[in-house]
Amino acid sequence: MGLFSFFKPTKPVGFEYKPRFYDEKKEEKMERRKAAEGLAGDDPEAMKARIQRNLKRQSTNLGAKNFRQQQVSKSNMRLLLVIAALLAVLFLAIEVYLPRFAHLFE
Repeated sequence: MGLFSFFKPTKPVGFEYKPRFYDEKKEEKMERRKAAEGLAGDDPEAMKARIQRNLKRQSTNLGAKNFRQQQVSKSNMRLLLVIAALLAVLFLAIEVYLPRFAHLFE
């Protein structure tokens, strides 16, 4: 191997890298456009595909976010109710029991 490299030096291997960018929204938009162009007729299979695609898009875009927002809102409301209840109990305890303790220390 060394003998052959002496007569003909090795050249570095070229590296061609072409970066790619994948835009999911653009891809979905192109698919919808192709499907819309093909939906000129009243083909039942095309209607099924369109309905499935719309349901999938709604469930992925709005479903998870909407569900998460609802859960956060419910959690915040529960937290406010618990804090209000604790403040009410604290206020009643101060109004009722503080005068009794105050007379003991006088």
